[in-house]
Amino acid sequence: MSEAKRLLKKDPMLKGLFGTNTLPYALRSGLEEASQTHKAIAARVASALQSSSSTDFAGDLAAATGKNRVEEADLQRDMAELADTQLRYEADAKLLAQAYNRLRTAIRDNRG
Repeated sequence: MSEAKRLLKKDPMLKGLFGTNTLPYALRSGLEEASQTHKAIAARVASALQSSSSTDFAGDLAAATGKNRVEEADLQRDMAELADTQLRYEADAKLLAQAYNRLRTAIRDNRG
């Protein structure tokens, strides 16, 4: 067990500031989730772009009936999800920075 986790279990004040029921913990979890979602969507987009870049024009033209429209719609949906995830990540990061700044200010003001 790390030193930080041991201290969190022993000290109720630290647990109240950094424990699992706090805003910073929720925001950090949100950042981790947004990061994982972003990576998964980016991998799907990269795969779609890689599979669409072919040099077989005649074969691609013959296969371009309804499949390409569906793939394009999926790609557009993924790009929109990517933008949404990026916005959520940035918002969580700003809120977490504000929470840490408030904590830092409270510690400084308390020292005198």
